[in-house]
Amino acid sequence: MIPQATDAEAAPVRSPESTGTVTRERILDEAEALFAEKGFAATSMRDIAGRVGLTAASLYNHFRGKDDLYGAVLQRGIRPLLDRMQDLGSSEGGDAATESLIRGVMEHLGRRPHLPRLIHHEVVTGGAHIARLAREWVRPMVDHGIAEMKRNPRGHFDPDDFPLVIAAWIHLVLGHFALAPLFRDVFDEDPLSAEMLTRQTEVLLEFARGAMSRGDG
Repeated sequence: MIPQATDAEAAPVRSPESTGTVTRERILDEAEALFAEKGFAATSMRDIAGRVGLTAASLYNHFRGKDDLYGAVLQRGIRPLLDRMQDLGSSEGGDAATESLIRGVMEHLGRRPHLPRLIHHEVVTGGAHIARLAREWVRPMVDHGIAEMKRNPRGHFDPDDFPLVIAAWIHLVLGHFALAPLFRDVFDEDPLSAEMLTRQTEVLLEFARGAMSRGDG
């Protein structure tokens, strides 16, 4: 039986620092969802504040402006993916390291399912932050992937095609989340449910094994 919390346990006193951290995370959560739904240009600070239950003026106590908030959303969402790729580069590589990377990426995006839609929205609408996304986040991701393929040359890909291989993987991973509303109606299942994310992860692992295996021609 799960023990019941006492009144004191049920309502812990939060320090101002912890309360501020929680508020910042809620702002980032709602901003991420709105940027994915409406795009950067169509989302106002007032929209985000309303979702969080703050006034627009109080939102500026946490972020200097919408650009600053957008950058924080990207930092929180994409930095862990880059860190995982850097960890792969510092490891010995191999199947186990690749599997750990794929599982880690899918687990992270499973907690941030709006992030891929945010990126897709920016791209398909020709948003003002495409160059920023490319320069600060996607290009480093591609560079890490290419470096890993050169370090552990497996499969039968021409080195000139390594950038295309990494781009294809980015499509595969982000596409599962960005196109989830479409495939929810196709499959009559939620692609973002825990079960479907687990199955998709296994599919990606199988793709990786096939792509990295050495063929005889």
